[in-house]
Amino acid sequence: MSAVEPAIVNGAGARGGYLLHRLRRSPLTLLGTGMIVAILFAVLLLPFFITTNPDHIDLAARLASPSWAHWFGTDEVGRDIFTRVLYGGRISIGVGFFVVAVSAGIGTLIGALTGVIGRWVDTVVMRLMDVVMSVPSLVLTLALAAALGPSLWNAMLAIALVRIPAYVRLTRGQTLSLRESGYVQAARVFGANPWQLLRWHIAANAMPPIIVQATLDIGNAILMASALSFIGLGAQPPTAEWGAMVATGRNYILDQWWYSAFPGGAILCTAAAFNLLGDGLRDLLDPRQRGR
Repeated sequence: MSAVEPAIVNGAGARGGYLLHRLRRSPLTLLGTGMIVAILFAVLLLPFFITTNPDHIDLAARLASPSWAHWFGTDEVGRDIFTRVLYGGRISIGVGFFVVAVSAGIGTLIGALTGVIGRWVDTVVMRLMDVVMSVPSLVLTLALAAALGPSLWNAMLAIALVRIPAYVRLTRGQTLSLRESGYVQAARVFGANPWQLLRWHIAANAMPPIIVQATLDIGNAILMASALSFIGLGAQPPTAEWGAMVATGRNYILDQWWYSAFPGGAILCTAAAFNLLGDGLRDLLDPRQRGR
């Protein structure tokens, strides 16, 4: 092993130890991380140990209150709500990750390229983004989802398309700041093209704020997808999706409170957990917070 390799390992270990130290000093970040781990464990692993089919109909047990047999009660056709909440979590959380992956991937690429290339390309792209962002995001999402048709897939596409301009502006701002730094200017002098500048010198340094924004957007995407399902533009019955379950359960809210309460609580806890984690990552990755 060369003399450089131990230095690299020690440097990475020191940075990791510093981040762990900061993480331990942030109880809300630890709470958000713990909640996410618990939620992911529940929705991804628990269904393998539960033999109940989420779509199994048992009219004899319809609208049963929470009990040892049905922890979260049953719905109007006797389906176990606990099992449906677990399977619905796979859909709702999957929607959040899909939306962020699409919007962040496309928006980051466009923003970085426009920031590096500049000139008329930057002007045209940013004016287009300004037009999109001038319309309230909720209104635009509803319009796109309604135009595409009521389905979970169309709802995901609508949410992702509306979120792209935010990543374009964020990445462009980071790129404009980084392209004036000394090492980028030196690479340009030595003949690096825009793609090389973006790949080797700008992308890695622009990622921290994008990661924070993506973490926060996962919770927002879950909320938005649930809202679209609630009004009939997202997942359609009998799909076990949290927003659709709350929408159906509102018809029984006065007498069978558990029908809407448990999937609604799952939405609340999951969105709050990702927001707590995003706030914690922002504090950890922001150099201005290190002296506080």
